[in-house]
Amino acid sequence: MTTREPVLSAPTRGLTATEVREHPWCGPADRMPTRYRGPHGLGRDGWVNFVTRLERGEEVAIIRAAVADNRRVLDVGGGTGEIARAVAAQVGRCTAVEPHADRVASLQDSGHGVVDVHPGHAESLPFEDGAFDAVYATWVLPYVDDPERAAREMARVCDASDPGAKVVLIGGSPDNELVSVLNEVCVPLAGEEPDHQGYLLATAAAAFADSGFGRFSLHRTEAALHFPEPSVDERVDAACAVLGDFWYEGHPRVEEMREALRPRVHRHFRHRPHAIGDQATVLVARPGTPS
Repeated sequence: MTTREPVLSAPTRGLTATEVREHPWCGPADRMPTRYRGPHGLGRDGWVNFVTRLERGEEVAIIRAAVADNRRVLDVGGGTGEIARAVAAQVGRCTAVEPHADRVASLQDSGHGVVDVHPGHAESLPFEDGAFDAVYATWVLPYVDDPERAAREMARVCDASDPGAKVVLIGGSPDNELVSVLNEVCVPLAGEEPDHQGYLLATAAAAFADSGFGRFSLHRTEAALHFPEPSVDERVDAACAVLGDFWYEGHPRVEEMREALRPRVHRHFRHRPHAIGDQATVLVARPGTPS
């Protein structure tokens, strides 16, 4: 993915699955792959160091707003539990599916509302058809083995007969600073195909449409990794460690990746001194087809 400003003039509501695929927020179109590159690795320490630096208040807000009128809400992926706890505090209860057992305790620590945590994977959700009136997944598709199957599962457990039914996905946008840096520096050293987050959203949209959720809207949101260290050298050191380990913890070339990241991160901090953006596209799928 290249760093470029998304075109803002394209419609963002009442879209078909084809229009989602062609939308500039799911681009760049000239780099759209024809097949899935496969999932990224996600080591425990690399993930913890990443989320410790991540501020995602806007993502939390957009999910809470999306499900404000729902009561049976499923979080696919769980992660740190930050969003699940916020949803539970708002609607009273949130169910979460989390494949990593070591994250379950943090998910359940809600304080307000109830978070029910179930072990499982996005491609095989442990629930009956139509068990929820809203399903959301944030940054999940890059880590599944089969994104199309995962999307079909999300649609399966969402009750299409409910007037407020929806499935919400958050994935990277074309101007995502984090993904751009990793694609430019680390992915070639790993000998992998580039990451294209728009491909994942487009694949999900097609699967949703086939499952009866064919009305789409797109939105924008942004999280960011923060580096408050006072000196640029400290920030560069921290950023190279976090970025290198995020997808490639334990990789035989991770030290080479960290070193190769240094000039690229230096350039980035010249114009944004204390943060690396994790800009995102939000896909909302509702039952039916555009009128």
